[in-house]
Amino acid sequence: MATKQEELNNLCVHPDFLNAFNTTYGTNKTILSQQELFSVGTVYHIITVTMAVGEGVIRICDGFHDITYNGFKFLATGDLLDVQTPTKSKEINNQGMSVKFSNVRKDYINLIQQGKLDKAQVQIQMVFLNPLKGGVVGSFDVFMGEVDSTILTLNMAENDSEWENTAEIKLNSNWACLDQNARHHASDGIHRSYPGNANDGFFSKAGKWNSEAIWTAKK
Repeated sequence: MATKQEELNNLCVHPDFLNAFNTTYGTNKTILSQQELFSVGTVYHIITVTMAVGEGVIRICDGFHDITYNGFKFLATGDLLDVQTPTKSKEINNQGMSVKFSNVRKDYINLIQQGKLDKAQVQIQMVFLNPLKGGVVGSFDVFMGEVDSTILTLNMAENDSEWENTAEIKLNSNWACLDQNARHHASDGIHRSYPGNANDGFFSKAGKWNSEAIWTAKK
């Protein structure tokens, strides 16, 4: 399986991307830099939301039109204002992120207000569309996790004829479970305070063993 870097390198020499770039900028390039590849303007996010309450899957994208990928249609809905870039780390941590939308569809607003997106599973991918023929020619995973909280803001427009709205969705990564348990602790009381450890007497026994031990120094 090709790595992300290898896939990007393949797109940098893809004839349709080269054609689109050279036509737009009047150049005659045979290979694009990654910055030039992104400048072609065919990069979008697709988001899959699997609701935890009941059965339901929402598939949306930030494209100007619907995007079909892996046999599923991702609806162009609202304006994706910002997708926070996940932080790279050598440790396994719960690195969350946030996604902001404006002009959210009314049915999605209802889902947020009813709490039906709480704890929903979210997958965010970045896709490249063929600039000449359409269709996805490359995809990259950006984030997988679950909804932690949602903030919905409604404001009356200046002409008082319609409402403007923004929604910010805060996400936990799939490693959120690490925040629920202590990584390092030795006190029996602290150990038992964590969920699932109430009846674990290991540290109390360890303390008893230490108190009964006879320590001697050999000369």
